[in-house]
Amino acid sequence: MNFDYDVIVVGGGPAGATASRFCAQAGLKTLLIEKEKFPRYKPCGGCLSLKTIRLLDFDFNPLIENTIYGAKFTYCFKDPFSIKSEKPFAFMVMRYRFDQFLVNKALESGSTILEAEKVVKVEEKEGGVKVELAGGKKFLCEYLIGADGAESIIAKSLSSQNNDGKGVAIESEIPFGSALSFPKEELQLIHLDFGIIPNGYGWVFPKKEGLSIGIGGIFREGEKMNPHKYFTPFLNGLTYLNEGKMERVMGHPLTPFYDENQKVSQGRILLVGDAAHLMDPLMGEGIYYAIRSGMLASEAIIQAKEKEIPPCDLYQDAVKIHIFENLKWALYFSRFVFQFTKLAYGALKRHPELGDFYLKVLEGSETYQGFVERVKERVRDLLKGRLSEKIRKTMARA
Repeated sequence: MNFDYDVIVVGGGPAGATASRFCAQAGLKTLLIEKEKFPRYKPCGGCLSLKTIRLLDFDFNPLIENTIYGAKFTYCFKDPFSIKSEKPFAFMVMRYRFDQFLVNKALESGSTILEAEKVVKVEEKEGGVKVELAGGKKFLCEYLIGADGAESIIAKSLSSQNNDGKGVAIESEIPFGSALSFPKEELQLIHLDFGIIPNGYGWVFPKKEGLSIGIGGIFREGEKMNPHKYFTPFLNGLTYLNEGKMERVMGHPLTPFYDENQKVSQGRILLVGDAAHLMDPLMGEGIYYAIRSGMLASEAIIQAKEKEIPPCDLYQDAVKIHIFENLKWALYFSRFVFQFTKLAYGALKRHPELGDFYLKVLEGSETYQGFVERVKERVRDLLKGRLSEKIRKTMARA
């Protein structure tokens, strides 16, 4: 069979750009297809955790908008407390610049890009995958990586893909000139507010020239959530904002991890990043899992090509070990936090060492499992062991 490319990657975000780069570096003829023209705006908080930084084997300093040393927490804008670190635990970037940078790295490694072209159909055939564009053009590749985000065309083509567990977020970029009096002491803190948004939270991320402000929440299949209903109250709670001075407001779907048995591959087709539902269901972190899955997908394809076998099992096993094992604990804990938000918030405030431990989770030096066990102990202490049957059952599932 004559292939146009060894690998076609659909979607030029962090997952797709990373997969393209590593495939091209391995000598595979690689095409990256992106439905928009770079640079393109991407609604996202743009917060890179330390474990994300460790995945980047190049200098990203020109992209840094702000260095974060702590987090401020509130519950419906009341009962505030903060956790701080002497060393940075996160870095802020603008996604349009970050994504463009990663794509450039892929091109430097030998990948080819096709911009402003939308994939409308994919079909796995014996020995390869056919990819069809909106304009009618078709390509044949040996392997396909779906990195086309929350509304993934590639994911919908897989018979085993389940769309359970979705969410929605709204975000706005607000220049500092539009903020009446943003506290200088909070310029290197992120602000997370719980209690207003069901199954989620609101955030304020300070950057070089302004604030990324948004809300996000998770719902189950069949449920609906109107984020605008919660976005206005959240903005009203930020007393330093000048009403009506937002540059743009954009919404986007969220695809959190929902099941430790969820499928992310089939035959010669692999899903990465949001297309694979690889997003932290508790805090919404997605960039780390996008980049990590892009790396794992490229490694699976390289091994599969050498051994002349399909890459799906290699990739599924790798994701289960390196990603699912951590995310399943985040999922268990998110069910407790979103059902008993005030109780979880109280435990975190009363026991600041929990916040310090969570920073280590973001660093990658500790696991969600360890964090969950510590929170459960503190909740029992907080309630002096008097747990209701409802709390007891929910904690048991965590």
